[in-house]
Amino acid sequence: MLRALFSSTIARLGAAIFLFQLVSSGAAIYLLRAQVQDLVHEDRTRQVLDVRDDLLATYYEGGADALRNFVSRREGSVADPLIFVALSGKGAPLLSNVEVLPRSISAKRPEPVTVTSATGLPASEALAMRTTLPDGSTLVVGASTATERGLDLAFAEAIGLTIALTIGLALVSAILLGTLISRRTHAIATTAEALASGNFAARVADGHAGDGFDHLRRQMNLMAERIDELVRQMQSVAGTLAHDLQSPVARLRASIETAMAADIGSEAEIALSMARTDAEALQDMLSAALELSRLESGAIIDRRQPMDLGEVTADLAELYEPLAEQSGIALTWDVVPLRAQIDRELMSRALANLIDNAIKYGGDKIHVSCRGEGDIAVVSVADNGPGIAESDRDRAIDRFTRLDNARTRPGAGLGLAMVAAVARIHDGRLELSGAAAEHGGGLVSSIRIPLG
Repeated sequence: MLRALFSSTIARLGAAIFLFQLVSSGAAIYLLRAQVQDLVHEDRTRQVLDVRDDLLATYYEGGADALRNFVSRREGSVADPLIFVALSGKGAPLLSNVEVLPRSISAKRPEPVTVTSATGLPASEALAMRTTLPDGSTLVVGASTATERGLDLAFAEAIGLTIALTIGLALVSAILLGTLISRRTHAIATTAEALASGNFAARVADGHAGDGFDHLRRQMNLMAERIDELVRQMQSVAGTLAHDLQSPVARLRASIETAMAADIGSEAEIALSMARTDAEALQDMLSAALELSRLESGAIIDRRQPMDLGEVTADLAELYEPLAEQSGIALTWDVVPLRAQIDRELMSRALANLIDNAIKYGGDKIHVSCRGEGDIAVVSVADNGPGIAESDRDRAIDRFTRLDNARTRPGAGLGLAMVAAVARIHDGRLELSGAAAEHGGGLVSSIRIPLG
C-alpha cells in the first residue's frame, strides 16, 4: 500500500513541491544569514575601530594617565557589556569587562579571539585588536560576537520552522492540485469509458479555463463526434441495406416455393430446395442484421421496468428444456429472485440466443443460472463443449464473426453481437469465460447488469 501511495501522481507532485520549497527556502535563509552575519561583523569591526580611535584621542589629549583613568572607570561596567578595553604596560594591566585576555591579538585589524567575561559568563568569541602606544604600553579594544551566535541559533530555528511549514504546504498543495487534476481527468476518463462501451453520444463537459485540459476536452469531443458520425453512417447503411434486401429476398423465396409446387423433375426439385434453404438463411440473416442495427442505434422504445430477473431466466430455461432433451442434452437451472430494470422481451431474446448457441455448439450438459454479485445481477449459460479460446472471445462478440467450429452450422454470426447490444441497453455487458475444469470445461456466457 505504501508503495502504491508513493508511486501515485499526488505523492510525486507533493515530493516535487516539497523539494522545491525546501531548496528555495533554504537558499533564501542561507543567503539572508550570510548577509546578516556580514553586516553584524562589519558593525562589530566598526565599533572596535571607533572605540580605539576615541581612546587614542583621549591618550593624545590627556596622556597615559587620562587613558588609564578612562579604562579604570569602565572596569566592571555593564553599560555596554559587548565592548571591552584593556591597557597593559606600566604597572598592573587594567581590564574592562573581561577577566583574562588572550595572548595573541592582531595589531592590523580586529580578528576573532576567545575571552573570559568579567560578568561570570563562560569564555566566548570576540573581535579584538591591539595598538602599541608611544610610551610602550599596549591598548586592546574588543567586541563580543555573542550577537552572531544568537543569530545562528535564530536561523537554525527558522530553518526548522521552514522545513515544518514546507512539509505542510507541500502536502496541502499536492492534495489541492491532485484533486483539481483528478477532477479534470476523471471527466475525460469517464467519457472515454462511455465511448468504449458504445455510448457514442457521451461528451466531456464544457470548461472555460482555457488551459491544456480544455484543449484536450475539445479534441476529445471532436473525436467523439467523428466516431459517432461514422458509427451512425455505418449503422444506417447496414440497416438500410438489410431493410431494402428483405423484399427481393422474400420475392425470391416465394418464386422458389411456387416453382417447387409445379410438376418438375427430382433434380430440379433438389436444386430448388437448396435454393429455398439459402434464401431462408439469407432472410434470417437480414432480419437479424436489421434488428441488431436497431438495437445498436438506440432506435427502440425504452420498455425497461423493475421485474424478477430470476423468474425470466427460469421461464426461458423451462421453455428450452424439451428442445435440449430432444438433442440429448441435460439442461439444468439454478436461479434466485433478483429485481432489476429490464425489457422482458429483449432479455428473453438474449437468453434464448445464449441457450440456443449452447445447444448448437456445446456438449451434453447446459446449466443456466441467475445470481447476484454485490450490486450486479449475473445471468449465465454454461456448457461443457469445446468452448472458445481466450484469444478469440472478444472477436466472437463482433458482428458477422463465425469461428471455425461454427462455419458448418447455419447462422449469420450475429447472435452474440445481439446479446451484447441487449446487455448495453440494460447498462451492462456480455462476458465470455471458460468453465472450470471440474465442471467439464466449455464456455460460460454471462450477462451482467446492475440491480435495482
